[in-house]
Amino acid sequence: MRILFVDDMRDTRELFQMALKLHGVETRLASDGSEAVRAVEEEHFDAIIMDVEMPRMNGWEAVRIIRTMQNGHDTPIIMFTAYGNGENHRRALENGANDLWFKPILPTEMISRLNAYIA
Repeated sequence: MRILFVDDMRDTRELFQMALKLHGVETRLASDGSEAVRAVEEEHFDAIIMDVEMPRMNGWEAVRIIRTMQNGHDTPIIMFTAYGNGENHRRALENGANDLWFKPILPTEMISRLNAYIA
């Protein structure tokens, strides 16, 4: 499995990359939505994990753009945030995401949930 993991917090990106690697998941990192869009232009991913609140380009905008791209229109996109509520879940789906998960989440739980989208 190859995923794009997008979060503006470097420690979060590195922690998940290391933990996911232990489970055989290859991970490319991006620090904001604009980097995520560039990554999707360059390659295909089995799934994208996208933080909601980021500088320069937030997750909402990035998902809308990625959904218009050849490498991104069918890719499962999971948004995640520490600020969970029904409004954010509805907004994630309206912007083209497949789901919204809430932080904190363990890497093993993330992999289990991702497998449901990729299988």
